[in-house]
Amino acid sequence: METVLTKEEKNKKFWLELKDLLVGSAFPVMLMLIFGATILSFCSAGELPIRILVLVIGEAMLAVAYFVFGRQNGIAAARKTLSHSRKREAFSEDLQSRLYVGEYALWKGFVIGLISCIPFIIFQLIGAAAPNSVCDFVLKYCFGWAYYPLSFADGVSGFVNLVWVVPLCCLHAGAYAFGAAQERKKQLKLAQAQEVKGKNRKK
Repeated sequence: METVLTKEEKNKKFWLELKDLLVGSAFPVMLMLIFGATILSFCSAGELPIRILVLVIGEAMLAVAYFVFGRQNGIAAARKTLSHSRKREAFSEDLQSRLYVGEYALWKGFVIGLISCIPFIIFQLIGAAAPNSVCDFVLKYCFGWAYYPLSFADGVSGFVNLVWVVPLCCLHAGAYAFGAAQERKKQLKLAQAQEVKGKNRKK
């Protein structure tokens, strides 16, 4: 039976879901900034082969980190889905379970990835529309993962760098779905084991 929400509950659901999405994107944002300020910052100077090597290593490490946190976000969402489902079956008055807050949905994997890229998108749009030293510095030393890949080519508009948001969001969404699938499989095995254990006790 579909839950009918009041206007107040819909507003609460929106803010609770937004909070959940922001929490899920917090670690990816921090990692993005850390990699940008450390490893990828070495792409700003030096011999071209070394800069390219550093860029490849930095991009690979960021991709692995996004996969790890995307997978973890998917696992957490699958666990919430199961937990909330049980509460609803027990007719619990728990608000988050009634509102389906934080439960698995593939679109959330894309949105969490996109939210983590919002700081980059803002600085890149401003920097491309009105070039300035502040945006240039932030893009180089905070968001090198998107700034440097095309920096070796002349005449490329800064707006083109926005394309790098797409693979990062897709990577997070894929890892999110993978993590949720793993957790569902794990929970299914546990349920089957409990069922077998219960049957053996009856014997």
